[in-house]
Amino acid sequence: MAQLPNCICFNLRRVARIITQEYDAELRQRGIRSTQTPILQALCRREWWSMAELSEWLGMDRTTLVRNLRPLERDGLIESKGGGHGVPVEIFITAKGRKHVEEFTPAWRTAQARIIDTLGDEQWSSLLDQLEKAAERIRK
Repeated sequence: MAQLPNCICFNLRRVARIITQEYDAELRQRGIRSTQTPILQALCRREWWSMAELSEWLGMDRTTLVRNLRPLERDGLIESKGGGHGVPVEIFITAKGRKHVEEFTPAWRTAQARIIDTLGDEQWSSLLDQLEKAAERIRK
């Protein structure tokens, strides 16, 4: 227990949970979870993604991504095709999914602004830069 306050993993995950709760409180009213928003936002960026590309870009293992995609597909926000026998799975957002992104974006922006206001613009930019650099070094 004495090492826990200095544990990087524990502290990053604890803060991430607190921030996730802030986003979820705002997004819940729009019928979406904070874990689903980056997936839908990523799918809006391109016509389609392969499962492998999307998993890598989001930094999410495939099983976690599949678990997060199921309710989005069930609700008609995304569709997938392909898979099996070496054929990559292609994932794309539907028109309903794009409309849903438009509907939840103001709530996402509210949560985003609240967190950045808490940190301060300069602190947030510095923190993001440091985290990105650390992630790059760790991956090497």
